[in-house]
Formats: sequence, structure tokens, C-alpha cells
Amino acid sequence: MPADVQPDAEPSRPGYDGYWYPNGTEPNGTDPHAAPLPVTAVDVLRAVRRFRAADVAMRIRARSNMDMNDSDLVALRHLIAAEERSEPIGPKDLSGFLGISSAATAKLLSRLEASGRLHREPHPSDRRAQVLFATGRAHEEIRRVLGAAHQRMLAAAEKLSGSEQSAVVRFLDELSGAMDEPAEATESSGPESVPASSAT
Repeated sequence: MPADVQPDAEPSRPGYDGYWYPNGTEPNGTDPHAAPLPVTAVDVLRAVRRFRAADVAMRIRARSNMDMNDSDLVALRHLIAAEERSEPIGPKDLSGFLGISSAATAKLLSRLEASGRLHREPHPSDRRAQVLFATGRAHEEIRRVLGAAHQRMLAAAEKLSGSEQSAVVRFLDELSGAMDEPAEATESSGPESVPASSAT
């Protein structure tokens, strides 16, 4: 085939977004003139992906505004959240949360300290250990960059009834558990199983 001739593309399906679903579970919304259909499980997973994409975009903007990489921003937000819970966080705790080595954590902490966003204090009951704290500057930056978005997110959650909030929490916790399952657990599920890409 000549280099400038491309093979015919696979026929597109209305509403198809590159994810595979079992027969009969295609997302709703394929016909803009049709009456609204009941929401399906696939519609829910598509909404989760939209939220995740919006969250990634928000973090990219925050990193750009604060001139930080993703790991540093995640670490800083984790420290601030821990402070609000009065939970002491040390270098080992942060390393486990981020899933990185102690050496990588040491470099991360050095960067945050050098930028004036982190300080360390001796652990109150173990003088050999350290407790990590975000500085006042870090708190202010996070409020400036993410505070408005977090308020809008909270307002959206507060629109739900108590039973709806419980259902969302239960669903998201179960979804998190499903995503944490090892890949081997689904290898023998057969051709009708939904690949992991359909849920992410």
C-alpha cells in the first residue's frame, strides 16, 4: 500500500468513545432526538471518567500556577488534609502514601523545604522521628489555587439528599476496591467481561 494511502478506518458507532462494553450495554445518548432513556451502569462509568478528566485538568492548572510537579502537589495536599485531621505525618508515612522510595521522598521534601512550603518538627513522643507540616505559605497557595473549586465541589455534594450521598460514597468506595483488584483476577472471566479500560 502506498505510504500516502491509509487503510479504511473502522466504521464508527454513534456514541462510541473508544471503550468496549458487553452487547446491550452501549451508552445512552446515541440519538439526540430520541426520548431520554434510563441511566445505565455504563452511563455512570462514563460520568466517572468525565470527573477524573476534570480532576486531572484542575491539578494541571494548580501545578502550573504553583510551579510544582504532580508528586509535590499531591504530597502538599495530603499534609494539609492530615493537619486538618490532627494526624501526624512523617517521611515514612508520606512515602507509603505516594508509593515512592525513601530516597525519592527525601528529594521531594528537600524541594518543598527549599520552596518554603514545608517544615519539619520532632515527633512529640519519638524524638528520633519527624513530623511534616505545610507552611502558612503553602496553605495560602492551596486556598488561592484550589479553594474556589473545592467550594463548588462541596456545594454540588450538598445538593444531594442524605440517602444519595450515602449511595455515592458506597459506590465510589466499591469502585475503588474494584480498581485495586489484581489483573489476574479477571483473566479467566471470558470474552463477555468488561476490560479495565471501560471503567477508567
